[in-house]
Amino acid sequence: MTQNTAIICETNPFHRGHKYLFDTVKAQTDGIVTAVMSGNFVQRGIPAVLDKYKRAEILLSSGADLVVELPYPWCAAGGEAFAAGGIAVAAGMGADTLAFGSETGEADMLAACAAWLDSAEYQEKMLAAENAEPETGAAALHDRLTREAGYFLAPNDKLAVWYLRQIRAQKAGMTPAPLKRTPHTETVISATKIREKLVSGEVITPYVPEETAEIYQHAVFTDSSRFADMAWTYFRLFAPQDPLQDGETGGLYRRLVKTAGQSTSGEQFFTAAATKKYTDARIRRAALFAMTGTPSPDTLTVPAYTVLLAASEKGRAWLKARRKTADFPIITKPADCDKLPEEAKAQYAWLRKADSLYAMCMHPAESADFFLRKHPAVEK
Repeated sequence: MTQNTAIICETNPFHRGHKYLFDTVKAQTDGIVTAVMSGNFVQRGIPAVLDKYKRAEILLSSGADLVVELPYPWCAAGGEAFAAGGIAVAAGMGADTLAFGSETGEADMLAACAAWLDSAEYQEKMLAAENAEPETGAAALHDRLTREAGYFLAPNDKLAVWYLRQIRAQKAGMTPAPLKRTPHTETVISATKIREKLVSGEVITPYVPEETAEIYQHAVFTDSSRFADMAWTYFRLFAPQDPLQDGETGGLYRRLVKTAGQSTSGEQFFTAAATKKYTDARIRRAALFAMTGTPSPDTLTVPAYTVLLAASEKGRAWLKARRKTADFPIITKPADCDKLPEEAKAQYAWLRKADSLYAMCMHPAESADFFLRKHPAVEK
């Protein structure tokens, strides 16, 4: 019997599609549901619209028994490293099943694609494509080769394939449980479109679950334009000019420094820096990692700890039992970091920097230790 079903998510913000996934999983298990949720920054390299503790509260009220953090910088990584981090945390929490949304919901097709991407044939074709087209980004080449092999993957299918590859690579022992996503309608729309409505000042109540609508009505959302301005300022005034600081093949770091000097705003900086090879998300991620002095997650191993963000009574009971038999560190209060292994301590230092940066993007801006004073949401 399934004891612990993990769902890796960003919930930026939580919407009707997320609600459908959590409701369906909750109805299919007698065990607990663990949400491995992105921290304060997300895959697109931007600050989440609500901080991680507020988003965790929403998940707790929407079916999650435990909400733990996918730590920075994996939460802000591209698909492969994001999946690697998520699977590592889910495994550390003892999950035996991984549930995820997929446009197709076709488990066999997703597994076949994952196996092909692990094959020598794919590796050889990818290397040849990179050598033949150095001006084209790796993500675009990957998508093209995948289509040529007969796999036509929508965004969540792609992430599902990364999950399957990481389950195998990490020997995580989780059973994949893909769920076909609900089709978009007038009120069921993507998180991207909801964020666009927030930026334009529209009310998002029609597009989120009724249970969370009141929270959103009174929430003060983070403005990503403030982050953009800080990134522009950093690369214009404070970024080291030494090319040795460039951790990106092709000179992305130097491009950011040069573009910042030619731009007059943060958003113009990001727009001008993006190219066919360097997508907007990659540009923003590179800027974020540089500002926090963080290595690219693509060069790292996997998270060696997590942070507890929220728990139900059922989740707390599971966690208490889990801690007696597992050695995966779970931080519930700042003092816990003193007991972390050295690798996890170094990783936690990156998270602290990211949280401090996020606090500057809030309205009003908060102190650097704001998140050190937060506590996990607990269901009474």
